[in-house]
Amino acid sequence: MNMLIETRLATLEQVSPDLMEVRFKPDQKIDVHGIDEILQERQRMCPGRSTAILGIFPPEVDFDLDVMTKDHYLGRGLENCTKALAIAAGSTLNERMAGLFFAYFPQQFNTSVFLMDTDARSWLTTQLAERSMS
Repeated sequence: MNMLIETRLATLEQVSPDLMEVRFKPDQKIDVHGIDEILQERQRMCPGRSTAILGIFPPEVDFDLDVMTKDHYLGRGLENCTKALAIAAGSTLNERMAGLFFAYFPQQFNTSVFLMDTDARSWLTTQLAERSMS
């Protein structure tokens, strides 16, 4: 089941039928092109599969400010195959920046930002349980 895809910025791994992890690589500057590459891979994997997404950032991450000024999901159709998105920010600064991004660009699926991946995983488990009961 474990499908693994490498991009310049992240490793995407389908760890279970309901969960994909996107682990951002340390020492890589996050830019619009790199985010686009990740979401293109998600689009390629999308047909016939709807999963929760766990984005995991290293504590120290550098990024272009342009990534904060664009809704990267807009027009991609990923809302049709995304059950929920949790961000494990890894640092307080990353947590604030991700929270700000989703405040400016709310998505058609539930999103939440956490400092630690254990909290993000717990939230995703709850989201998946709620979706299965509805």
